[in-house]
Amino acid sequence: MEADLIDLLTRAAVPTEAVLGRLGPSVDDRPSPCPEMTVAQVAAHLIGGLRGFAVVGEGGALRFDADTDAVADAHREPADESFRAAFDLMRSAFVPPGRIDATYTMPWGATTGRQLLGFELIEIVVHGWDVARGLGLELEVDEDVVRATFAGARQWVDESVRVPGMFGAEVKVHDVPPLDELVAFLGRNPKWHG
Repeated sequence: MEADLIDLLTRAAVPTEAVLGRLGPSVDDRPSPCPEMTVAQVAAHLIGGLRGFAVVGEGGALRFDADTDAVADAHREPADESFRAAFDLMRSAFVPPGRIDATYTMPWGATTGRQLLGFELIEIVVHGWDVARGLGLELEVDEDVVRATFAGARQWVDESVRVPGMFGAEVKVHDVPPLDELVAFLGRNPKWHG
């Protein structure tokens, strides 16, 4: 299971990295489906989260200023490169034996490494979609990655986290592709266009 989860994360990261490679000064201020965030802010949030979880995996405390660091880095390094570096740090932090099954103290309570990585899978796929949609692109992610992400989202997301800044109310959809169903479950309109 450990190798499977790492593989899913790695496969999810590839299309998101490609989308982040399309960011730059001429498009960074475009809106995204993530409420009140530009595409560049979504990218910074995603990169910051990966960095924060890498610190946790190494035994440190979660830093809430990681997003700010990622925004600053966006002016020095392309977003796709920052994302790849942050992703590699996070993956490396949880690869050593025992870390994926260890329990970590988080602001919301004790959480296993497996749960943290499952949450990052949601973040990578959904925020990759946010940036892609904000840029007028499609996120080309494998359907089995989407299905695994959706299964994790169903475990993580309930009414307690459907609050501003987290997840919105589920958007009702019918007969849509799996990625559209996933983002709708997490409160995004799959037909969103900036």
